[in-house]
Amino acid sequence: MPTVPPRCSIIVARATMAAIVVAWLLIVPAPVEAHATVVSSYPQPGQKLESAPGVVVLEFSEPINSRLSRAVVRSPGGERFSGTASNAHEIQVRLATNVTGVYRVDWTTVSLVDGHTLRGSFEFGVGVTPGQGSSELASTVPPVPDLLIALARAVEDGALLFALGAFALRRLADHKPCVSWARPRTVAPLALATVAGLVVVVGEALNAAPTPSPAALVDFLTTGLPAATRLGRLAAEGTALAIGVLAPDLVVVPIVFAMVCLAAAGHAAAVQPTWLGVAFDSGHLVAAGLWAGGILAVASLRPPGGWREEPARALLVRFAPLALGAFALTVAFGALRATQELSRPGDLLDTPYGLVLSVKAMLVAAMAGLSLRAWRRRLVLPRSEGALAALVILAAALLEAFPLPPARASAVDDTAGGQSADLALPRPGDLTLAGTAGDVLVGLTLRPGQPGANELLLYLLPVQGEEAAAGLRVTVSVNGRPVSLSSCGSPCREAAVDLAGGERIDVSVGGERSGSSTFQLPSLPAADGAELLRRTQQRMHALHSYRIDETLGPASPPVQTRYSFQSPDRLGMTTASGFQSVWVGKMRYSRAGPDQPWQREDFGSAPQVPEFAWDLPPGQAYVAPRILGSQTIDGVRTEELSFFAEIGGLPTWFRLLVDRTGLVHHAEMLTQGHFMEHRIYDVDAPFVIAPPAG
Repeated sequence: MPTVPPRCSIIVARATMAAIVVAWLLIVPAPVEAHATVVSSYPQPGQKLESAPGVVVLEFSEPINSRLSRAVVRSPGGERFSGTASNAHEIQVRLATNVTGVYRVDWTTVSLVDGHTLRGSFEFGVGVTPGQGSSELASTVPPVPDLLIALARAVEDGALLFALGAFALRRLADHKPCVSWARPRTVAPLALATVAGLVVVVGEALNAAPTPSPAALVDFLTTGLPAATRLGRLAAEGTALAIGVLAPDLVVVPIVFAMVCLAAAGHAAAVQPTWLGVAFDSGHLVAAGLWAGGILAVASLRPPGGWREEPARALLVRFAPLALGAFALTVAFGALRATQELSRPGDLLDTPYGLVLSVKAMLVAAMAGLSLRAWRRRLVLPRSEGALAALVILAAALLEAFPLPPARASAVDDTAGGQSADLALPRPGDLTLAGTAGDVLVGLTLRPGQPGANELLLYLLPVQGEEAAAGLRVTVSVNGRPVSLSSCGSPCREAAVDLAGGERIDVSVGGERSGSSTFQLPSLPAADGAELLRRTQQRMHALHSYRIDETLGPASPPVQTRYSFQSPDRLGMTTASGFQSVWVGKMRYSRAGPDQPWQREDFGSAPQVPEFAWDLPPGQAYVAPRILGSQTIDGVRTEELSFFAEIGGLPTWFRLLVDRTGLVHHAEMLTQGHFMEHRIYDVDAPFVIAPPAG
């Protein structure tokens, strides 16, 4: 073999170093703020709530594998709540706690589009503002498990490309005059491809599973198109191996089929339309097999007399036209795939995915330079070209390991927070009340809320979400007389009714989440409650101290918690399970039970006291505040005040019992999976919240 000139050595060395640097950067990924595939969530990352949500809802941009996708919420009290997919695009986690502090949400999804596993996390606060790192965290580069899978995939890809290139080279060598020594073997690379493919698929299944198990592998390989493409690929590789032994001339068919399945199991499957992405990627792989795979096959040969002698040059002359055509197709299909995966040219330098793609392009350019020299018969360096081809294949495998190419990440960012539903929710001027039927929130709204003809609107929200409301069987009666309902959307029912005021409206919800709710209408029109709400807010936010006994459903039995508050930043709480927490400024003390040691934590932010469940963020307004009538509670005469608000995008109803001084004695908050009642007492009592003794 000829000595490699210094200039060519420098080209190969620089290309290799660039690939190593990029790989090193990938192996040590730094989490960054990103939307990943979460389109929207409730609560939102970093959001501060006055009360814990009854359910954490995550909406995703792509269909997810309902068997393997999951989320976990960890409460400040150490409780762990798990949830799974509630529909093709959503994961829900029900919470049965209202502990003050920071909650962490960790989610994992397995895409039904391409089978990739994605992970992310974020935090939200109840009564406190989350600190640093509360925004959604997702890595823009592959985590270590995906990198290991990418290495196995590089072996699989390289073996398949080699096998296709070897097949093409054997056919060229058979042309007369026959080149008898040019017989690169296909059986060994096909065996390697089969084993590596099995490692990749099993690795992907284990990476997707919550715990390693045969059941997880079955779930991964029996759900959706990604499962079919992976099984098809393994079957094609095994078939190619068998044919390579028994009928080598037919091996090209299963090899090409395996490449098509390989394309359909990657990012190309997420392109719209799918067939176009898979077609471009399949063409890219087949062309790369004839070009780069052919170069790998050439590098494996040992021509008699070396590559400068006539027999070797005769083979190269035959291979050159095929290699040049395949190279052109490889570049063309690669460029088309790049336009599908990049959102803009700047992604080539601004994103890790683009940097790897740029390195791959540089390696291809270096290969092309060496191939051009060989074609002109000035310099033949098949081993150097083969080394560059191996690096190109590694770069391609790394690209497939990325959680989201820039184009898909950009599409998610564009749609994040953009989803909205046309719901029958209260408007200014309406009369609105809320109740519960089983675990279903029932919001009842009268429009215009005047004596005479009214539009009666029901908003139904099960714990499972709005889509689950579509199948609910709902009946309504007014003073015992049935009312004919019509659907106005999944969570919405409507009817036309004539009302005078004072009627009893019964709402019954059938099915698994059965229950009923009764509403007693006030005199119509109900008095406007805006001024009473304003005075209430003014009085309650002037308090120095108070206590709250909280009952939280729809858990059975309900969760009981006792709170003590002292202005401006002290809070104590005890749950029925025995968990205790004391906040004194930014310092939090907590313990799991009365006989457990206290743990101290400098949290970085302090609770704000006074603050209440019905408080809204700046810029938001209460909707339809109305006075429903009077009630006596604990010997005190109060007025019943109802109103509506959207908190974090989630419809929420409130009912307060307010005395003549503006003090709230009882508060009720109803939203998805969160039915909360507060008894408020010991107002401005002379107690002190202090750090635990010792």
